[in-house]
Amino acid sequence: MYKVQVASHLKFTDEQKKELEAVSDQLSFVYQKDTDADIILGNVKADSLKEYKNLKWIQTAAVGIDNYIKKGVLNEGVILTNAVNVHSSEVAEHTLAMILNMVKKLYLYRDDQHKHLWSDEGMVKQYDELKVCIVGLGDIGNTLAKMLKALGMYVIGVKRTMILKPNHIDELYTSEELDKAISDVDVVVTVLPGNKENENLFSLETFKKMRPDAIMINVGRGNLYSEETLKEVLDNKIIAAISSDVYLKEPLDPSSDLWDKRNLIVTPHVAGGYHLYSAIESFLDLCKDNLNRYLNGEKLKNIVTIREE
Repeated sequence: MYKVQVASHLKFTDEQKKELEAVSDQLSFVYQKDTDADIILGNVKADSLKEYKNLKWIQTAAVGIDNYIKKGVLNEGVILTNAVNVHSSEVAEHTLAMILNMVKKLYLYRDDQHKHLWSDEGMVKQYDELKVCIVGLGDIGNTLAKMLKALGMYVIGVKRTMILKPNHIDELYTSEELDKAISDVDVVVTVLPGNKENENLFSLETFKKMRPDAIMINVGRGNLYSEETLKEVLDNKIIAAISSDVYLKEPLDPSSDLWDKRNLIVTPHVAGGYHLYSAIESFLDLCKDNLNRYLNGEKLKNIVTIREE
């Protein structure tokens, strides 16, 4: 009998819990913290994993696994799987909504409304004339690219290594060509993991490579730039505006002056937070599939083998 801890943050209904429990009578499910668990479904604090002496496998509910791959977090032999493909539509739709909002300056009009200010915020851009660079062309990036192409936008992709260019990408660059890729676009979207390789990838000098009328949307991780860099970019209007769903320290400190930046849209890491029923269903299906695979001795989906030294 394997004891399976289902993380409390997962929004499974009673019916969905019954679906999980019907996978096998070899599984005993608990819906609260239980350090005797053999399997964890969902996210738990990485620094608590050492308490789980019997843990054999953790199925995270997120794509990003930065905290779980750090040295000493997982005991030897513990399998780590993530939720790649689960959030693709959810994050892509959030990003698309932000693009449409920002290029039409709707966020500025919302601010004006709160100030009871009747003001014309000036010229806006046409959707089908936008050039968008997606930095991080994984499943989310490709899903977003297809949406943007359907609206007639010109899409540039940046990937760590060169691949055959997909039809939904107009130009493709490697990470080493980042400065060139972002130099003449209306929108830069970053969908990157929070590994050391991407730490401070967007320095002040990198932002200065962008057009001053460009906007940026970050739905990856918050280590992409420092808070000091972010403030300097916003205060000096190095680019027009930024929408950030992620921050180096979360939640964002209530005393941070970032909250009051007119050219910054703050969202609290919700782009991929299971706010679509389809995402919850997709994760449930992944859990059921991987539980069956585990019991049958088959290879699990979405295994993460990388570990930081």
